[in-house]
Amino acid sequence: MNKTMLGYVPNESPIYAVHPFVKLFFLLIVSLFPMFIAAPEWNALLMVIILVLMWLSKVDIKILRIYVPVAISMGSIILISYVIFSGNHPEYHLLVQLGVIKIYWERIRDAIVVYFRILPMIVTMVFFLSTSRERDVIVAMRSIKAPFVVTYVFAMALRSAGMVLEDFQIVRQAEQARGFDTTGKPLTYKIRKYVMYMIPLFALSLRRSEEFTNALVARGYAFTGEASKVKRADYILTHYSFKPHDIVLTVMIGVLFVALLVLKYGFGYFGLDTSLLTIWASGVLG
Repeated sequence: MNKTMLGYVPNESPIYAVHPFVKLFFLLIVSLFPMFIAAPEWNALLMVIILVLMWLSKVDIKILRIYVPVAISMGSIILISYVIFSGNHPEYHLLVQLGVIKIYWERIRDAIVVYFRILPMIVTMVFFLSTSRERDVIVAMRSIKAPFVVTYVFAMALRSAGMVLEDFQIVRQAEQARGFDTTGKPLTYKIRKYVMYMIPLFALSLRRSEEFTNALVARGYAFTGEASKVKRADYILTHYSFKPHDIVLTVMIGVLFVALLVLKYGFGYFGLDTSLLTIWASGVLG
């Protein structure tokens, strides 16, 4: 088993045959797909494809369970902000009025569109973090000759995300060791508990940042002055080489993105006007 930023992946996983740059390129490009897709069913299909890639990479799908409360709370906030606090819109189709609160079909549709744009981005990031190590991020950034400062900041940001999840598991296990159990508790109670976790996680993050700083100082790293201009040898790149299948995958990702733009702006695909889900829902609601 190899330790990644979000867990462990078996040594025989096919994801290790892919160059780290390809994984980073996949993250940067595929994360942009939902920005150009308004139809919820297409974003849902993208999410399913990424989940299939996670399964093929032998990633433990159970890791997604910790994101279910986050997804539910995020969806609730989006729905409430778009539907309950949407204000008055006489140009929209009024479904029901509860006192001074007016619920419009268009606002429900917009909330669904935003929600299904955010979910694939989160799943894409989870896929990348679940199949990548800190070394992979550094290799990917150094492969495109990114400055050391940029490489360090990007790698530490991703590493911090994984460490926060590790700290989250530590906090939960500490509670369980003290006899706390959320089994049978309502979902609203569990969501409140997740919010309360932010206090110890924030304190642990501050402690981690201080440890990072002290470790860099002890190793003589500097981001300013003459020491920052010293050229560092990229020995790690000697262990990674671009292979034909890496080139093919990179080209395929780029071609898919170009095809998305052409279909979006050239032929009008992926919009709400052509969305089968919104057309069906609007027909049902009259």
